[in-house]
Amino acid sequence: MSDGKYTERQKQSLKLWIELLRYSNKLEQIIDDKLRQNYGQNISRFDVLSQLDREKQNGLTVGELAARLIASKGNITGLLDRMQKDGLIAKEAKQDDRRSYIVRSSDKGKALFEEMAENNALWIEQALEAIDIDHMKEFTSFLNTARNSLD
Repeated sequence: MSDGKYTERQKQSLKLWIELLRYSNKLEQIIDDKLRQNYGQNISRFDVLSQLDREKQNGLTVGELAARLIASKGNITGLLDRMQKDGLIAKEAKQDDRRSYIVRSSDKGKALFEEMAENNALWIEQALEAIDIDHMKEFTSFLNTARNSLD
């Protein structure tokens, strides 16, 4: 980055963006590794089960689920097919549209998610142990405000 080409604000914005990406990617890798080692699952599967846990009663359509995923928006159809084969989710055709499916966690998926979620909370706490709680609150608020300004 040549000094004359970018403003100071642009340089700092780019540096912040890169650090946020690096931090997010590193944290995601840590959690993905722990999920794989302890449960034979990956962060995408955890994310699916997490979203479905929020909608226990109604489930979600594939489109709704894809829009909510944090970890991966890749081949959701393939991911859901594999999770169904493993007995973690159930898909059922919608009453009013046989081409669309409602996805719900199975009992096996619910139990697995509960156990993974408990450990995930511990892993995240450990990963963020260098940050005191007041700074966490402040940074969370800052990031929320910054994200909302993008919308």
